[in-house]
Amino acid sequence: MLDYYYTVSVIITKNLTFGRMGRMLECKEGRLLRRNKGGSTTMKINVLLCDDEKDFLQRLTETITQQPLPEGTSVAVTKNPHSTNLRDRDLSQYQIMFLDIDMPGRSGMEIARRVRELHLDTLIIFVTNYPQFSLEGYEVQAFRYLLKQEMEQKLPVYFRDALAEISRGEKGLHFSVNAESYYVPYGDIIYMGCDQRVIYLYTVTPRQNGDHFYGKMEDLARELEPEGFLRIQKSYLVNMAHIKKLNYDRVILSNGKELSVSRKGYSQIKIQYLAWKNRQWRTSQ
Repeated sequence: MLDYYYTVSVIITKNLTFGRMGRMLECKEGRLLRRNKGGSTTMKINVLLCDDEKDFLQRLTETITQQPLPEGTSVAVTKNPHSTNLRDRDLSQYQIMFLDIDMPGRSGMEIARRVRELHLDTLIIFVTNYPQFSLEGYEVQAFRYLLKQEMEQKLPVYFRDALAEISRGEKGLHFSVNAESYYVPYGDIIYMGCDQRVIYLYTVTPRQNGDHFYGKMEDLARELEPEGFLRIQKSYLVNMAHIKKLNYDRVILSNGKELSVSRKGYSQIKIQYLAWKNRQWRTSQ
């Protein structure tokens, strides 16, 4: 029900200094927030709170919104007591989830399993009255378990740890559209397409908002090639982690999409892709 499904945003913005030189791309509706020395931007982290106990859900919301945030970070908190309302495209929007394990209709464990089936790297914190549920969390790589009776004592530590984990381990694309900042982890991006300086994002699960921004594909490719992206022709930049097959005339991606490859540049494209695969193989050994 819409009466109980809404967003509370807590915005704290401080200067975030980056070590690499760059510039910011201005555009009509949106912009790519490039990493520029001495500049500032905000990394927005979306947090889902899902619990059918409305009183506890309110307490959880109030406790999280009172937590201090790292520099350059903003948090948007969505609370939802109706677990059956969550669709795949909703799940893809969150970097952190607090899920009650025992809920009617659709349990927190079921939601967590679906998150992993969608190959999302969301940090899952289970909220429960029963510590015996903790063994089930291994199959969905639960980040933490929070006993409800220990919320005031443990939540500040768990939330701080989650923010630190995101900051430390997850790289992503920052951009803004109509003054709203967005953050998309690189792993969620399958490919990007450009049409008259509008960059469109195609992700593991479709995005409700923030699926395009204005910019130059040349600049975007220069920025993202070190992060595992490959420009297969002037209009497409693909995430090599999502390439299933590379042919001389097309590439097949993890979502089944086929994109044309520049025949003129195929030799260099193949060299770049094989070099990336070799680096991935060495890293995994």
